Amino acid sequence: MLNIDEQLDLIALTWLGRGDFPSFEGARREAEDMRDKHIPSYLIGTPKLGDYLEEGLAQLGYSLEEFEVNRL
Repeated sequence: MLNIDEQLDLIALTWLGRGDFPSFEGARREAEDMRDKHIPSYLIGTPKLGDYLEEGLAQLGYSLEEFEVNRL
């Protein structure tokens, strides 16, 4: 299970990938408002969550394709 900071990072990454914020830092600051919410339900209920997470990671310079090489 992810701790609260990791859950908030996922929310920020989702928002970044969705285009709601220009930076991860800004999204992460706003995600603090979700601290008392049921974050897993929020994330599960987000359509295209995987796409947003992948796009958010790409904006931060991470490639899922490169990560998968020699791991699958």
